[in-house]
Formats: sequence, structure tokens, C-alpha cells
Amino acid sequence: MPSLLHYEIVTDPTSLQASADGAPSVGTVYIVVSNTHQEEVDWRYIDVAVPLGPERDRLTDDRPAIKPDVDITWSTPLNLENPTFEWDETEQAFRVHVPQAPTAKQRFPSQASMTLTLDNIPITRDGGLVLLTIREETGLSEGPTKIKMGTYTTTLAVVKQTPRVPRNFHPASALVDGDTGGQLELRWNGPDNLHYWIHRPDGPVDHIEPFPGSVVTDRPYSRSVPVPKRGTTYTLIAGTNDGGQQQRGYFLTTTVHAIIPEFGSGTRSLWVEGTVDKGRIGFTADGVDVRDPQHDLGRVTADKADVDRVITRLVQGRTNDNGWITFPDSGVNVYHGPTNVPGVVTAARADVDGVNTKWAGSRDAGAGWVEFTPSGASLHKDGNGAPGDITAGKANLQSVNTKWIGDRDGGKGWIGFPENGIDVRGNGTDAWGTVHAGKADVDGVNTKWVQGRSTSDGWIDFPTSGIRVYRDGGNNRGDVIAHKADLNSVNTMWVGDRDGGKGWIEFPENGVDVRKGSGQVWGTVSADTADLNSVTAKWVEGPNGTKSRLAFTDTGVKITDPDGHRGTIVAGETNVRSVVTPWVSGPMPDAGWIAFRVEGVDVMRDSEVSFGTIRAATYEDKQGGTGRALHRRLPPYDWPPKSQ
Repeated sequence: MPSLLHYEIVTDPTSLQASADGAPSVGTVYIVVSNTHQEEVDWRYIDVAVPLGPERDRLTDDRPAIKPDVDITWSTPLNLENPTFEWDETEQAFRVHVPQAPTAKQRFPSQASMTLTLDNIPITRDGGLVLLTIREETGLSEGPTKIKMGTYTTTLAVVKQTPRVPRNFHPASALVDGDTGGQLELRWNGPDNLHYWIHRPDGPVDHIEPFPGSVVTDRPYSRSVPVPKRGTTYTLIAGTNDGGQQQRGYFLTTTVHAIIPEFGSGTRSLWVEGTVDKGRIGFTADGVDVRDPQHDLGRVTADKADVDRVITRLVQGRTNDNGWITFPDSGVNVYHGPTNVPGVVTAARADVDGVNTKWAGSRDAGAGWVEFTPSGASLHKDGNGAPGDITAGKANLQSVNTKWIGDRDGGKGWIGFPENGIDVRGNGTDAWGTVHAGKADVDGVNTKWVQGRSTSDGWIDFPTSGIRVYRDGGNNRGDVIAHKADLNSVNTMWVGDRDGGKGWIEFPENGVDVRKGSGQVWGTVSADTADLNSVTAKWVEGPNGTKSRLAFTDTGVKITDPDGHRGTIVAGETNVRSVVTPWVSGPMPDAGWIAFRVEGVDVMRDSEVSFGTIRAATYEDKQGGTGRALHRRLPPYDWPPKSQ
């Protein structure tokens, strides 16, 4: 006999999907129980036996996960509870009954219904038909036909369906870091009798062939592609490829996003906004516009900015307490802190046309500083008003007013400025120091002595009587070397040439000695004119050694020609006591001559050995005297002859 109650089964989803690897399936089974009779049906319980296990014909292998529930369309008597639907361990089924009176008969009103819900059922793997057994204990106690209480069974069926189309197309990671490179795995599930094509947006297509065999199995698939640099959508197309004709029937897409997208050809946007702080960059006709979350002008923070030009009202450090720079019409103003207090400019170098400031100091404000007064500049030290030191590689000044000038360490030479001039001191003391210079242009120099740069050089002493020149840093008299000397007198032991190897003049007590070479050999005096009271010489000769010579012997003067033969005296007048000569001739080439022989005198003529004529005027004829023969008596012989 069939069950007295009528049963209908409905599932959600309509077709229960069998679970697969990585894709568990959960479903709900609704059993609608209704009384189609005209009379009430008596009932004690209704059991729903669900096949349990992993097999193909079993619905689930996780019974505790199922959540049963019951809903009735009638009202129960006030003295009874509503029916419950729960697991009965004894019957190994889900039982609906009234727990207050489990053995008492209950009334199922005519035309009423009851819905039994089995929710959150984990569906087992593999598709197939699953049979659910419904057992009821019911009866009819009213109406024309009476049926006593009995147990009746009804079998209902649901279908577990395996996927027939691809599904679950997704990346292993939907958010990737394109900077790391590597591969991205795309995954999906689908029947293994289909062709699969993965289309990438940049053009390549990956093709996956179907598995051979007649049994269609739902399989997990995966394919690796390079990690994209920006957001990328992949398209999975499934279909057949019968006879070379592609029949593409299923399309799935999945999108992968890059943490930091990279666009090789650029991107266009009206504006870009932050994710948390909501700062915004807008793109204007002439550049970019940076705004804060309130859309006021915002701040750009960067390690380095390389721009051609910056147009701004002010520039400031990263915090409000940092210094800041404004740009008025007149130039640049530097401030510090949140007020308008002028700040400090710190730089390795500043190249400006001018600096207007009250003072300039060191970075730590505890060292030297320069104050600019109406009269000029004042240098101070130690951060206070005490006068300080100037240290510089070079100073170009019109004047320097100072008490003294010294070296950097204060232990060497220094210059003092007394009222009467300059004092040079040495060794950081009051001892007189040394002046070293390439050139000194002064009106006068007052010094005890002057010396070359080395202590072994020559030096000049300045005694009361004049100057003394010494050599070798000692007290030996030195040499004076000059192009020209204009002196009233020269007192010296001797005078020589510059190199000391030629002639020299010595000044003994009795006159002047002229020497040659570097020894004591007598030298030669060459002069245009010599005005002397006397000359004492061994001999006198014409210039260049090519003229006659006068030799001074013990008996008188000997005249020789350049060949050493006896020479000739030519004179307008000769005043001598005697003449010893073999002959005497007139001045003309053909003049007569007189030979002096033992016997007497021979008068010759015409340069020949023939007697000539003696002609003589009388003294009287010449002088108007007594007629004596001409004879002038010379005055007494004076020696040495006096210069006229």
C-alpha cells in the first residue's frame, strides 16, 4: 500500500553539483509532505534516510554538517509542541515527530503540508542518482475508509551532477608584484573532453588539448603565464575542434591586478588619488596640480626633484619648525620656525653680488663672528664682543688697522705697528725678526746689517763711517759686484775683473801696481791718454806688439824695431846731452846723411856712399851777429824732463 502522505523533493541548486578537487559543493534538499486526503491523517513520525558515504550513489559523507529543520502550515493544539526534525541515532535517519508525545498519534490536517529541510549538505564526489528513503507511521481513523496505523515507505531521488562546462577560472594570486618577475598560474576545472584556449591581452594564445578516452571526467587544469606588469584580463575559451573546425561554446574571464601597475605606453586620467591619505594629483593643461584631501593645494614630498623651474610662494623644511624661504619682489627672504624671524643660510659656497646682514658668524654661534658697523666691519671671537682673528689665504684690502700682525699659530714672527713705523719681531717674542721679500720698494731702510737669505751668504754692515761688505756669513771682506758705481772715492787693497782670473791693480804704499792673470806678473796699461808725473818701466812699446820698442838700460835708452833691430827716432826737437849712432839722416827719403867713423865724420848724399856738401849759415847771417859759425848751445840737461 502506498504511503498515506504525499512527498515531493526539491533541491537547491536545482541540480546538485558533485564536489571536485578544490571545488567542494554544498546543497539543500527540501521534502514537501502533504495530506491530499479529505480527512485528517494520523501520524507518529516520518523518517528521512539519507545515504551516507563517499560512493557515487551516496549523497554525503559528512552527516554532522547537515542542518535539519521543519515547517508546518497548520497550528498545533495548545497542549502540544510543534514537531521537531532531528537526527535519530537508533534509526540512522532524520526523524520528524512531536517530542512531547513521541508515541501518541498526531493529526495531519487535510490539505495541509509540512516542509522538511536538510540544509548545508556537503555533496560527495562523482555524479549519479541518489535515493532517499521516506518511512512514515500513519493511519486513517475517520472517513469511509479506515486504515489502521502502519509503516509505509516512499523512495525519492536526487541527482548529483558532475560539471559539463568549465568553471572556477581564477589565478593562483589575484594581486601580483610585477617587479619580481616569474610565472603566474591560471587554474580552472572542466570536463577533459574539451579543447581549452587561454587568450592573453598582449596576443599569445595557449592551447590545451583534450584528454583521450571515452569516459568524461571533470579535471582540474592549470597553465602558467608570465607575471603581468599591470592589471590584465585573461579569457578562457572551451569548445570542440571537430574536423579542424573550432566550436567555441564557453567563455570565462579572470583578472589579475598588479600591486604597482606599469604602463609601457602611458596612461590617461583626469586625476589620481591616494588610497589612504587621499592626496590627489590633477592633470591640468600646463602640468599637474597637487591637492590635499580637502582639495586645497597639497605638498609634494620627494628625495630629489629635477626641474627646470619652480614657481612658489615659499619653500620650507619638512616640519613646521624648519626654516622656510619666501620670494618677495626684491629677492629671497629666509626665516626659521613658525614665525617671521630671519633664519640662517648654511651653504658650502654662496656666489652673490652682495650680502646685506647685521652680522655673519660661524655655524655653532660660539665661534668668531663679523659685525657690520657704519664705519666698516668688526671681527669678534668666541661668540662675544672680544676682537677676533682673521685667517685667510688672501686678503685684498685698501687698508688694515691693527696693533700687530702674526702667523696662524702665534709662535712665529709678527709685525708690530708703533707710531713711527713697523717693527718685525721673531719667534713670538719681542726679539727682532727677519723680513723676506722678493722685492721691497721703500724710501729708506734703517738696519744694523743686511744679508742674503741664507746665513752663509754675504752681508753688509753699516758702521758710522759708511758700509762694510763681508762674505760667507763671516767677517771676511766680501766682493761688491755692480754694473756701475758712482763714488767720490774708493779705498781698496786691489781692483780686478769680475771672474778674478784676468788683470788686476794693486795699491801699494808707493803707487799702483798693474798685474796680469791671477798672479804677480806685471800687466799692461792700455789707455788713450796718460797724464803722469813720471813713468818707471823696463821698456815702452807701441800697441799690439807691432811697433818699435824703447828699452831702458843702465846706460840709457835703446830703440829697436819690431824685428829687434835698432830703430829710428823721429822728433821735431831732441834735447839730449849726446847721441851715439853710426849715422844720421834727414827726414826725406833721398836726404843726405852723416856717418860717424873713427877718423871723423863723412857727409853723404842721395842715400848713396858719395861725399856731399856741407852748407852752413853763419851766426851772423842768421842772427846778425859776429860771423861765427852757427852753433846753439843747449841748456843744461835736466832729468827727468819736465812736462810742458
